[in-house]
Amino acid sequence: MNHNYIQVIACVLLSFSGFNASIAQSSGPEFLDCSSTPDSLCVQDEGVRLPSNNQIYLGEEDPDATSCSVHVTQRKRVRSNCGDTLQYEVQLFIHDTSTAYILKPLTTITTDSLGEAELIFNTEEALDEYIRSSGLPYGTGCLPYHRIQWMVTDSCGSISICEQRIDLYDCSALIADIPSFTFTAHIPSGCQLTLFAEDFFIGGLDDCSLQDQFLFGFQEHMYIPDTTIICPEAFGVELSWKIWIADEGRDLNCDGQIDWNEKRKIELPFQIVFTEAGNCECGMPVDSIITGQITTIVGNEGIKDVYVSLLRPGHVFPTYVTAQDGIYSFQVNLSGEETTILPEKNDRHKNGVSTLDLVKIQKHLLGMEPFNAPYQYIAADANFSQNVSAIDLIELRKLILGIYTELPWQKSWRFVAKEYVFPDTLETWTYASAITFTDMLPASADFYGIKIGDVNGTAQPNFTQLLPRESLPPFELKTDQQFYFAGDIINVPIRISSDQKLTGFQFTLDAAGMEILNIIPGQLDVSEEHFAIYNDKMAISWFDENTIDVSAEEVLFTLQLRVIKSGNIAQALSINSEITEAEIYLANDETFLPFLNVHDPHVESDLKIISCTPNPWKDETMINFYLPESNQVNFTLTDISGREIFSTTSYLKKGYHQQLLKSSDFQGTGILFLRISTSNMLEITKLIVAE
Repeated sequence: MNHNYIQVIACVLLSFSGFNASIAQSSGPEFLDCSSTPDSLCVQDEGVRLPSNNQIYLGEEDPDATSCSVHVTQRKRVRSNCGDTLQYEVQLFIHDTSTAYILKPLTTITTDSLGEAELIFNTEEALDEYIRSSGLPYGTGCLPYHRIQWMVTDSCGSISICEQRIDLYDCSALIADIPSFTFTAHIPSGCQLTLFAEDFFIGGLDDCSLQDQFLFGFQEHMYIPDTTIICPEAFGVELSWKIWIADEGRDLNCDGQIDWNEKRKIELPFQIVFTEAGNCECGMPVDSIITGQITTIVGNEGIKDVYVSLLRPGHVFPTYVTAQDGIYSFQVNLSGEETTILPEKNDRHKNGVSTLDLVKIQKHLLGMEPFNAPYQYIAADANFSQNVSAIDLIELRKLILGIYTELPWQKSWRFVAKEYVFPDTLETWTYASAITFTDMLPASADFYGIKIGDVNGTAQPNFTQLLPRESLPPFELKTDQQFYFAGDIINVPIRISSDQKLTGFQFTLDAAGMEILNIIPGQLDVSEEHFAIYNDKMAISWFDENTIDVSAEEVLFTLQLRVIKSGNIAQALSINSEITEAEIYLANDETFLPFLNVHDPHVESDLKIISCTPNPWKDETMINFYLPESNQVNFTLTDISGREIFSTTSYLKKGYHQQLLKSSDFQGTGILFLRISTSNMLEITKLIVAE
C-alpha cells in the first residue's frame, strides 16, 4: 500500500507564509484555547476515528487497506475585536517537517454576538488525496509530533497564529479469534513437552500491526514465549489456559527497541487437555473429581477469574481459572495425603467500592447502623488489621480518589468456605479461607467471595469494561458562566438546583486550562481529606452519615482556580468518571449521576448529551440528555463512513430524558456516532459497540 504523502503547494495562504510560527499579534484575533502542551490523541478521544479503509475492516491482505493512521477533527475558538468576519486556514507539517499540507483551505466565517467563532478542520476534507482517504499517520513514540498551524485574520487585516502539536498513537487492542475447540497436547515418553504460545493463536486483526508482527507469551507482564510441561499431574482434564498477544507497540522510552511492556496486549483464553503417549508413566491414576462453585453472597452470582489452586506436598497441579459461572473442578487421586483447595483473586480493587460504602462503615463505627453479617466486617477491613476502624475509611477513600490503584495491605477479594459456621459473635477474624481434605472428598467445595471495601455488595463479579453499569438518572449541579484571562484567580461556587437531603457524592472534576488550588467549604464541610488534585483534574469524595438538608441555590462548596489559558467556565469545567466514578447519594441511598450545568443568562440553553452508560457497550446503553424546549427529537446512528444504520423519532417535553439503545435494533459494531437533533439543535457523541 502507498503511504507516501503528496506535497501540496500552499499557494492560497493569504500572505501567511512569511510569518514565524511564534507570532501572534496582540491586536489580532485571540485564540481562547491555544495551548503549548502537545495533545496526545487516539481513537478513544473525541474527533479521532479509524478510516473506513483501515485493515481492521478490509483485512490486511486487501491491497487498498491502510494501517497506522486515523482521521482527525479538531476545533479552536477565537475572539475578534475588529469586525464580524474572519478568514482562516489550517496547515499540517507531518512529524514537524517543513512540507506544508492544507487541512483547511482559506475559509470565511462570521463571529457570534460575543465576537467569537469556531475554527475547524477535518482530515476527511483535506486537499491531499491520501490524507483525505486515510488520515494522519501514528507517531512511533519518539518522532517529533505533527505540527498544525491555525492562521486567522480579522476584518482589520490583523493576523494571529496558533500552533498545535499532536501525538497520534494506537490505543486500539488487536482483535483475536477465540478458539471454539479444545487443544490437545500429547505428553511423549520422558513426560516432558515444550509448548509455544503462538501455536494457540488461530487468527486476528489489528488496526496498525500485521499478524507477522504479533508477539505471543504465557505471561502478561513478562515475555515468556514458551513453557515446558514436565509430567503433568492430571491427564484427560479440560483446563482453562490463556496466552497474551501483543501488537507492534511504540518505543516509549526511546531506547531504539520496543520491549514487551511497551506493547498493547490482549488476553486470549482457550481450553487444553493433556493426554499420555508412548511409555509416559509419571501420572498416577485419577479416581475422583472434585468440583465447587465460587459465588457472591448477595445474589449468589458466579465470580469470574478466580485462580483456584489444588495444593499437595510434592505435587504440582494446574491452576483452574473460573469462568462466569464461578465453577471449578479437578481430577485427583485420593492418596491419603493432605490436599488443599485455595481460591485467590486480586484485580480491579476499585470494583464495587464507593463513597456509599464509606457511609455504611462510618454508621457502623458510630453505632448508628451496626453491621449485621460477619462478611461486612471482612469487607470493611481494608488494611487487614482484623479490626474495623477509621483507618479503613482513610485507606478506602485513597482508593476511591485514585491515590491508590490497589489496596497495599491485601488482595482485592477474600474467600470463605460456604460450609464454615461463624461463631456467635459477628466480629470474627478466624474463618476457613481454604478447604483441606485427605482420603475423603469434602461434602462441599463451594466458597463465598467477598470484595474488600464493598460493604453493600455492589461489586460486579464478572466485571469487564463492556458490562453495563446500572443506568442512573441525571442530577444537576450548577454554577454561573464566567469569562477569565490567563493569570486570573477565580472562585467558582457549585450549587444545587433543588431542595435535597444529601448524603454524599463522588466524581472527577475536569478544569481544562486551569490549575485547581483549593476547595472552600460552603453548606458542606469539604476539606483536604475529601479530594485529590491531579493537575487540571480533581477527584472528590464527600459524605455525611447524618444526611444534610440542602436548599436550592445554596453554595455547596466553592472551587478556587488559577487560570492558565483564557476562556470561560462552560468550556473548561465538567464532571465525569475519569478518575473517580461520578455518583451522588440522597436519603435512603438513592443514587444519581451528577453533571454540571453552567448557567449563562445571555445564552439560551442547548441540547446536551450528559452521559452514555456504559460506553463501550455490547447489548445496550442508556443515553442521558437534556432538552431545553419541547420538540420533535431525532435519534440517528451512523457508522464511521457516515452510513445510517438506525433511526427513531419521538416528541419529548422540555427537561431531562433517557433513551435506551439496543444492539439488537441495528447491524453494526465498532465506532459509531449518535446524532440527537431537533429542528434547530444538534448534538453528536461517539459510541463504541463490541461484537
